[in-house]
Amino acid sequence: MAGVSFGLLGPIMAWRDGEDLDVGPPQQRAVLALLLLSEGRQVALDEIVSAVWGAEAPRGAVATTRAYISRLRQALTCGDAAGPGTEAEIGSAGRGYRLVTGPGAIDVAVFRRTTAAAQSARERGDVTEASRLLRDALTLWRGPALDGLNGPFFEGRRAWLEQLRASAVEERWALDIEQGACGEAIAELTRATAAEPYRERLWELLMLALHRDGRRDEALSAYNRIARLLDDDLGLGPGPGLRRTRARIGTPAGASLV
Repeated sequence: MAGVSFGLLGPIMAWRDGEDLDVGPPQQRAVLALLLLSEGRQVALDEIVSAVWGAEAPRGAVATTRAYISRLRQALTCGDAAGPGTEAEIGSAGRGYRLVTGPGAIDVAVFRRTTAAAQSARERGDVTEASRLLRDALTLWRGPALDGLNGPFFEGRRAWLEQLRASAVEERWALDIEQGACGEAIAELTRATAAEPYRERLWELLMLALHRDGRRDEALSAYNRIARLLDDDLGLGPGPGLRRTRARIGTPAGASLV
């Protein structure tokens, strides 16, 4: 990719024309991540200090933040006579900073735009294109979002981004099932339900995949397993989505009702 690009969907990274840029130690990367997450909005210096250090900001945190900004500016500067790269430039006004990037420079923005395009394709009935776009979007992830950054601000943003990824993965499985690619979906969903046993949407998809694969009894058995798990561990019954999925599959005579 030409120009400067940034990665937040994994460890914090920056590249110029595909080559890694040195964006410094974890706290300096945290400053960069905050500016990128702000999507061009000016961020007050105090807001940066709070996000990076929290309530226990050390003496000198403001000066250290300014030093980080200076080093990031140097890192994002072209190494030739062309001077600063205008496709990724940190500007300042008063006690705030904003990072202006080129279009498509931040993986989070590309991910969200691509998943939105997938949703549009799905709505117009182009299941194949929707599936392709979701697979492209998911290849942007290199690990946990904002990997290596700590504190309430980044933990909150990480949870938001991971939920976006989970939704995209679930939609991709749904499209795979709709297209008849049930075998791979069943294997992946079996692992997913073991890792997140209370996420009901995963069980809904597993039941549908099993049913579409001609394994209705296994699909109903999966429903009984999650129903017992919810009751035994949480004191809850299956949610509306699970109940609708079982109704779609149907209940053979003599089957136990949970």
